[in-house]
Amino acid sequence: MLGESEQAREQLERYRKEFSSTDERAVDIAYQLGDIHEKAGRTKEAIEEYKRGIAAKPPEPIFTELYYRIGLCREQLEDSEGALTAFRRARKAGSKKDTFRLLAVARCAAIYEKHENYKGALAAYRDLIDNSTDPELVIAAQERASQIETFVE
Repeated sequence: MLGESEQAREQLERYRKEFSSTDERAVDIAYQLGDIHEKAGRTKEAIEEYKRGIAAKPPEPIFTELYYRIGLCREQLEDSEGALTAFRRARKAGSKKDTFRLLAVARCAAIYEKHENYKGALAAYRDLIDNSTDPELVIAAQERASQIETFVE
């Protein structure tokens, strides 16, 4: 499997060198290379590929997912501020019901709580309550929000 990933990476990089960065597949290539790097534990390289994907101006759902994935990579690098910045970008993008946007909102809530920014966490939980279609997630967000409200407001 690892050999296949390396072969795929080499082919994608070769393709990118042969064709312009404005090629219609530039986003897909950057996304796939980022995914390969991320799975191989090359987190910094994954972030760079995801940034290339964003620079290629992807459609809204991919844009949101790329920022979400950058946030996850930043968390793996223990860069809370970088993760929060990426998750905030994903949170502002796209449809309020977008799955990756909502995942980014949930990660924002967790990071805010970790840094004792309870007002930020509460806002994120309220966002989840208002926009998630997953009943379990809504219930969990409602419970956590009510706990935080007791000492924030």
